[in-house]
Amino acid sequence: MSSNHLLRAAARAFLIVATTALVLGMMPARAERVESPLELLYKPGNLLVAGPLIEINPSGRLVFARKEVLGGKPQPPDKIDVRAPMSALQTAKLGERYIFGYSLVRPDPRNPTRTIADPDGAILLTSIGLEPALFRDTPDVRAILKVARSERGRESQRLFDLLMQALAGPDPQLQNLAAGEIAQEPEMGERLREGGRNVVEKVARNLHTPAGVRATLLLAAATRPADLGDWWQAASTDVVTSTPVAGYAAGTSDPTGLVLLALEVLNQHAVTVPPDALKRWVWSASPALVERACLMLRREFPAGERTVIQQALADPKLPGQTRKFLNDHLRRLDRLDAKSNARKDGTG
Repeated sequence: MSSNHLLRAAARAFLIVATTALVLGMMPARAERVESPLELLYKPGNLLVAGPLIEINPSGRLVFARKEVLGGKPQPPDKIDVRAPMSALQTAKLGERYIFGYSLVRPDPRNPTRTIADPDGAILLTSIGLEPALFRDTPDVRAILKVARSERGRESQRLFDLLMQALAGPDPQLQNLAAGEIAQEPEMGERLREGGRNVVEKVARNLHTPAGVRATLLLAAATRPADLGDWWQAASTDVVTSTPVAGYAAGTSDPTGLVLLALEVLNQHAVTVPPDALKRWVWSASPALVERACLMLRREFPAGERTVIQQALADPKLPGQTRKFLNDHLRRLDRLDAKSNARKDGTG
């Protein structure tokens, strides 16, 4: 699959399944053009609106008062009720003014190249870099959106400069937007080669950068090293070897998906990872991470996988879900070994 397909698969918050799908989807076969986040915001059929949040519905909806339409037709109603992911419901604040992008359509299941009205109503746009398309209404956000209204603006040095500032800035949503634009807009490659690689690498390596932003940049660098530089392998190895298995202090983003992505890209490129670095993740509370670590141990150090698993199972502090996974994993290994031995003996 194409790198576009991979990045497209990476939806928000670094849920493990999403991140795994992202990486696996990247290695590939389809050269389809996927809109960058800014293109998607201004895509015909989508709407971009500014207004205060007036209601949070726990069932998964946000209600805004329309104050200004920044893009799209037809004219929205005075009150706009949109479906939103749980992450947005948890962080949105009543009374605060936002800029948000949404759609009223969905792909036609009978013809994926067409769209039909979504019977469930409006939904916030979600894509890499827009997770979801919900921004605090600030001068920095408006500056980017103003330049990005046209194709010419999206290709300009002015937008590139604004995105580099946003990437290195304090607003997590703008960092995410900038990372998504870098990852999905090939036209940015030339400007990155001329200047900007160091900023991207610095942000990707910064432990205080949101994990989702770091992973997007890391994956983009592994996919397009000619544009972003050849730092992805060292950075991925650093993530695997130095990230605390229990995560960072409260208030920081969960690094689980970032570590899984780093392991996946290293594995896909057949980069040897030190055994001790893999071993530590067998103690993770994430079964997906444990499985990836075990599979890489088996490939690179086949004699050590069972030993590491037994050591983990002997630890009384091992997380319960990890213990269950490892016991099941050992039974799978036993079955594989039995089949392998049967074939060697000519009985299978």
